[in-house]
Parts: sequence; structure tokens; C-alpha cells
Amino acid sequence: MNEPIEPIEPADAARALAEIDLRREQVIRRKVFPRWYWWAHAALITALATVFQSGHGAVVAIGVAAYLVGAFAIDRPVSRAARAATPRRGLAGPGAGRRTLIGLATFLAALIAVLITTALSLKAADVPYPITIAAALTAALFAIGGQLLVRYEAAFLVRRSGSRR
Repeated sequence: MNEPIEPIEPADAARALAEIDLRREQVIRRKVFPRWYWWAHAALITALATVFQSGHGAVVAIGVAAYLVGAFAIDRPVSRAARAATPRRGLAGPGAGRRTLIGLATFLAALIAVLITTALSLKAADVPYPITIAAALTAALFAIGGQLLVRYEAAFLVRRSGSRR
């Protein structure tokens, strides 16, 4: 019943641990949000702002409906990919989820601050279409910053997971 355990060579153990590290890093760095996702949402945000800027009730209603359909069409394949490759909860260590949420909330607060500040400044300067311009700027920052935030978070999670690579 109790068979003797063969000793493991240090080189074999090192290769096995390196393989585990590699697989863990692959799971953490998987591409859930493709580049087009961020720019497609940026285009939708800008289009929605343009619709609201028009001020026409029917145009706003159609624009909101089109935005919802577009957002669903963009998010559906990404959410499927995310569910298909959901990592184990403790993969990145304790507290990683809280840190991610704080980073995301900070990012969103900064975007909202840019949007409001830019829109009010443009309106005060009597620039035409201040909401659309402010939304386009904020949407571009969302697309660029979102990609950077995801990359930074993945690098942090890899470091935090204890990867030796």
C-alpha cells in the first residue's frame, strides 16, 4: 500500500515550478479586453454625447436605444471570453480584488472629472458642442487609459502571485 516515494531531482523540481509559474502568468495575462473593445466603447460614448447635444427628444430616444444595442454587441463576446477563462479566486493573493476595485473607481472618477471640467470650460468659453467635444476627449482617455490600466493590473497580479519569472 505505501510505496516508497522516489526522490525528485532538483533540476526536475525547478522545471516543474517554472512551468507552474508560466501557466499562472498566462492565466493572469490572458487577453479578456481586446484593443477594439476600448475604442468601440469610446465611439459609442462620443455618439451618445452627440445625440444628447442635439436636444431633440426622438433623436435622443433612438440614440439611447442604439447605444444600448451597440454596448450589448460589444460587451457580449468579451463577457463570454471572460467567463470561459475565469481564474481561480486566490490566484493573485489576498486583497487583489479590493485593489483592483479601488484602481477602477479612481480611473472612473478621473474620467468623470475630466468630462465635467472640460464640458463646463468649453461652455463658459462659448465653444460650440461642448458636451460632444468633452465626451470625445474623455472617450479617448477611456480607450487609452483602460488598456493601460488592464496592463498595469496584470503586471501587478503577476508580481503579487509570486511568479519567479
